[in-house]
Amino acid sequence: MALAETVIRKVKKLGLVPKAIRLLPKLSLLFAIFSCIWLVTLPQDGNYRNVYISENALMPAQATSYFRESEWNIVRGYREEIEKLKDQPILERNRVIGEWLKDSGLQLAYHNNGFANDTLYAIMHAPRGENTEAMAMVASWVNSDGEFNLGAISLAVTLARYFTKMSIWSKNIIFVFPENSHKPLRSWVEAYHTSLDETAGSIEAAIVMEYGDNGDYFEYYDMFYEGLNGQLPNLDLLNTANLVSYHEQIPVALQGISDRVIDYSTRLQTLFKGILKLTLTGLTDEVHGCEAFSGWQIQAVTIKARGREGRDVTQFGRVVDSTFRSVNNLLEKFHQSFFFYLMLSPKHFVSIGTYLPSAVLLAVSYAFSALNAVLNTGFDFKNSTVILLVMTFVELGCVGLAFTPVNQFVLLGLGVFTLLPKRNLFKAEVAYPLVALALFSLALLITALLIVHFALAFTIGVLALPLTFVPTLMKKQSPYTSLCLIVSNPFAVVVAGGYILGHPELFTRLTTAWDDLQCWTWFVVVLGWFPAWLLIAIGYWGYTPLKEKTE
Repeated sequence: MALAETVIRKVKKLGLVPKAIRLLPKLSLLFAIFSCIWLVTLPQDGNYRNVYISENALMPAQATSYFRESEWNIVRGYREEIEKLKDQPILERNRVIGEWLKDSGLQLAYHNNGFANDTLYAIMHAPRGENTEAMAMVASWVNSDGEFNLGAISLAVTLARYFTKMSIWSKNIIFVFPENSHKPLRSWVEAYHTSLDETAGSIEAAIVMEYGDNGDYFEYYDMFYEGLNGQLPNLDLLNTANLVSYHEQIPVALQGISDRVIDYSTRLQTLFKGILKLTLTGLTDEVHGCEAFSGWQIQAVTIKARGREGRDVTQFGRVVDSTFRSVNNLLEKFHQSFFFYLMLSPKHFVSIGTYLPSAVLLAVSYAFSALNAVLNTGFDFKNSTVILLVMTFVELGCVGLAFTPVNQFVLLGLGVFTLLPKRNLFKAEVAYPLVALALFSLALLITALLIVHFALAFTIGVLALPLTFVPTLMKKQSPYTSLCLIVSNPFAVVVAGGYILGHPELFTRLTTAWDDLQCWTWFVVVLGWFPAWLLIAIGYWGYTPLKEKTE
């Protein structure tokens, strides 16, 4: 106690508390900068980890795959026949390959999704299984580039024929042929777990194949693993497929960056591209299929062939074959390894305990800015009723907006009033607490999201960062306050970001993502980011400046 009293007296004598309060704006900015620096340092040597297999039962690449040159001609034959179906309706395509699958001994079934063509799927019952577990192989008719997925369909039918000749399987295998990997595949996954009669047990893992008109050869493959709402597949599945590829001498790319050259620059690019990709998953037209399995404890990845020379098509099939054989070894669900991670390359990753502090620092930055808004202006409890009424009105309005069909121009119009002449609607003792509560709510939003969806939490934290400057700029009555509000408006950011990133459909997808894929980013934006922005905008637009600031 004596030591505590001594410290308190020393703090009072030196005036550290008032000095710390005055430094809050600088501390807020400093913590935001530290947050970004933290991420930038992760790709440096010593800050990341090499990938490894946690589950020994997987034993990747331990068994020889016989999907080799003997199957090459079969793939070619199927490809020639499927190419003739390119201009045929999907009903006819499904009928033809359905006959082939039935000839291979598979059980056929269809899913009527009610908005597009039926999805064909076929079940191969495991000779050594009990029909309680399954693996899924997906080959959509149209890949993520909008091209006819010729090679993947040919490989899927050939692999189905090949798998039936093997007696090693203890898990059923489901072959799925949706129209595309967007809403039709998501609808099938949901129906599989809720309403379909023909099922094959709990799906443990899924591989989505994209192999367009690449011909007999490909150079390398891109791997996609990002799921909806921040979900990621178990890291062991990625490592298993990549280890098989290593033994097949197939280069692997993440975020379009090959593993043939790995240095700090490529690791940094992969890191930030991965964060951006995970943030936008389900919100653009670029959907690769692995997203569709999110939310059902299914580990899913997409592998996409690139180039036209180097490796033959059967090597691509061997990656799928060997990965399935590894998953087939499991006696339980994926539970070891990591479910929260950031990839730096196919060979390196960062675990959650290493990257999480960056989001925490961002949340602290917003908290300091909220304290700055109150402690450097004052708070009068007599005005708490007005504050509560404004907050209630804003929150109820945003809840109504979340469930109402909206137009981007209407939402952008909501921000126009910040450019209008200011109105003296209430005192500064009301305006600053409104700003403080809004900033504090953003700190809570980032804190709530940082584990379940780190990418979205970090992205919102960075994009809304100009709001932390508002309290200081309001005190100075700076015209730059309006600029901070404009560049941090969530809907302006979404529209502008969509065009900058080459995804002009971003806003439309944002509003429909919940109905199509059960992606809840729209609700995070409308019920988290936008109310905070709106409260700050109202506080700035409607407050009466303090007299001492206008003299």
